Amino acid sequence: MGTVSAMHRVAVLLLLLVTSVASAGAAAAHATAAPAGCATPEVRVHDEAVFGHFSTLAAAKKLKARAAGFGFAGIKIENEGCGDFEVEIDGADHQADRTSFAHEAAKSGFYVTFEQTAPPMQYQAGEVVGVFARKSTVSAANALMTKLSHNGFLFIDLVRVGKLWLVVMPQVPVKDALSIAHEVATAGYHIQFQPGTK
Repeated sequence: MGTVSAMHRVAVLLLLLVTSVASAGAAAAHATAAPAGCATPEVRVHDEAVFGHFSTLAAAKKLKARAAGFGFAGIKIENEGCGDFEVEIDGADHQADRTSFAHEAAKSGFYVTFEQTAPPMQYQAGEVVGVFARKSTVSAANALMTKLSHNGFLFIDLVRVGKLWLVVMPQVPVKDALSIAHEVATAGYHIQFQPGTK
């Protein structure tokens, strides 16, 4: 009975992944379009530990002050454009540092995410972009990102496309997409994979 149930779950996950990849072509024109023109161009030199995204500078400053009160140094607020103020720290370039930092931040009540240097929607051969959701506000997207981080999904980013905010997992190797889809579904979330933007 347990084996049949496990096989059924695997079959459902395979169907979801195939459906996601098959629908990627249809979704690509909408979801992988260039980021909104209001986005601020950014040169990413280091991976960033991101404390959150906020629709106002005042809210971002409040979070920055709270994190600084816990001893986190080097916190910056970046105006990402389109009404997105990101609270972050540069220099999360090594996995050991990221793991340690995420653990330390969580102990203080901050569920950080990590932003990589490559643009999140950029096409990479052998890789896809996972889209968790399309939200209408920065606040709704940030709330989802916090929940995802709490569940161990740390490499996620926020992208404005048209009037929507996409919560994405960039640079996913195609060979890992099925196992990630399974992990995401087990945590109670959904992810749709699609090619990046050339």
